[in-house]
Amino acid sequence: MDILLVDDNPDYLLLVREALYSHGYTVHTAQDGIEGCEVLAASDIDLIISDIRMPRFDGLKLHAFAREMERYKETKFVFVSGIQGAYQDVVNINPKIDFFLEKTTSLKDIIKFVDTLIFGRYEGEWV
Repeated sequence: MDILLVDDNPDYLLLVREALYSHGYTVHTAQDGIEGCEVLAASDIDLIISDIRMPRFDGLKLHAFAREMERYKETKFVFVSGIQGAYQDVVNINPKIDFFLEKTTSLKDIIKFVDTLIFGRYEGEWV
């Protein structure tokens, strides 16, 4: 499973990337929305996790870009922000495919959340 992780904080990007990678995910990284758009255009991504506030091209613009591409219209998109609930009214979200996480969410909980999004009710089980 391929995940695009976008964040302008290099420490957070590295930390989350390594946690996802250690749980078997292929992780593509970008330091802003422009790099994220380049990855989306060149790769097949199964899940997008993006910071909201970034210089040059923010997560809201990245979300809009992804939704304009046919192959990413239904791809699950996780917004990450340090400001709880600040953006939920700003972006047009579909609650079945768009989600929010606080930046203070533990790595353990991020992995569990991602596993559940990708594998659904089979998360953590042999099938």
